[in-house]
Amino acid sequence: MDARLPGIGHVDRWHLGIPAGGLSPRDGGIAFTAAELADGPPDRAPQTEPDAAPQDAVPQTELNTAPRIGLHLAMAAELPAAGAVTVRLPGYRGKSLIPVLSWLVTHRLAGPGAEVCWYLQKQQGPRSVAALLAQLGWRDLRREHDGGLVRITGHPATPVARYCSKSDSRVPAMSSVQAGQGRLPGARQFSAVLGAHELTFLADYGVFSPDRIDDGSRLLAEVMLRQPPVGAIADIGTGYGPLAIAAVRNEIAVRAVATDVDCIALWLAERNAAASGVALEVRCTPDPLQVEATALTVCNVPTHISAAQSAELMRSLAQRAMGGRKLLIVVHASLESRYARHLAEAGLAISRHPGRSHVVLEATGRR
Repeated sequence: MDARLPGIGHVDRWHLGIPAGGLSPRDGGIAFTAAELADGPPDRAPQTEPDAAPQDAVPQTELNTAPRIGLHLAMAAELPAAGAVTVRLPGYRGKSLIPVLSWLVTHRLAGPGAEVCWYLQKQQGPRSVAALLAQLGWRDLRREHDGGLVRITGHPATPVARYCSKSDSRVPAMSSVQAGQGRLPGARQFSAVLGAHELTFLADYGVFSPDRIDDGSRLLAEVMLRQPPVGAIADIGTGYGPLAIAAVRNEIAVRAVATDVDCIALWLAERNAAASGVALEVRCTPDPLQVEATALTVCNVPTHISAAQSAELMRSLAQRAMGGRKLLIVVHASLESRYARHLAEAGLAISRHPGRSHVVLEATGRR
């Protein structure tokens, strides 16, 4: 079992996508996002208990009591099979995620004869979802409607074999055949030159900028790659990992730690890092302080969060720059003054690196 997971004993039902009402004591939950994980017990305090379980594998008060883990951990772990599985299909991911979730249910979660219920909204196309599941080898499929909510019930294809053993790689190869044949389905990917290297990234299932390195991240990468080398870099909001991977491949850092609120993005980041030979440790959390202090921190600041969330993020990012450490953030040029104000109020020294549409703010605290 993955060393990052808490002890998990018998599970009656796995929930892929944690329900708003929480979990029954002997059920298990696999989260798509940090928000789903945050509904569980308190998370680990940063940098004080090095051997404690991370937020993306939230520890429980006793063995078997409603364990919650991030999807990125579940994809690589050997989990106890359950007699029933519930899948809550996210509405913003697209149907390309269904073969991945089918693989996870078939090869990680469902015991022999397990009944699986897929829940989705009518606008997500339940007829086409059922057809896709049938193509993946699912049996006895039936649909039930309750207003706009649809439930598809059936039995997964019989797995070829459990995938996890000591000799297995944690990260499957990028090229693979369909989930019904025992291997992970392929994901969309693209290649981009960052610094001295052409890097290939898996980028699919609703992640940000799936076809190219976005303009803000590219400017941030250019500034980052001009920095002096450090032992470790932190990439806050890493997505599928291009900045962290580019930093290590171009010898700006020996290794990288990264956060994101999206477990699927972190799963892709881990696979991309492994394919590039990069040491990357990830954490599913909205809190930049949940990863170790590093000499250099980078962040493509999200603009779709609330004002309160943005202010909290900037306070935490500013704290990462204290003690002579360096922070590089990228924002749209039209929003520069808003984010620069947060850094200035924290007492950081700020310089700017403007681009065509974005600007990188470089901030350093006093030693």
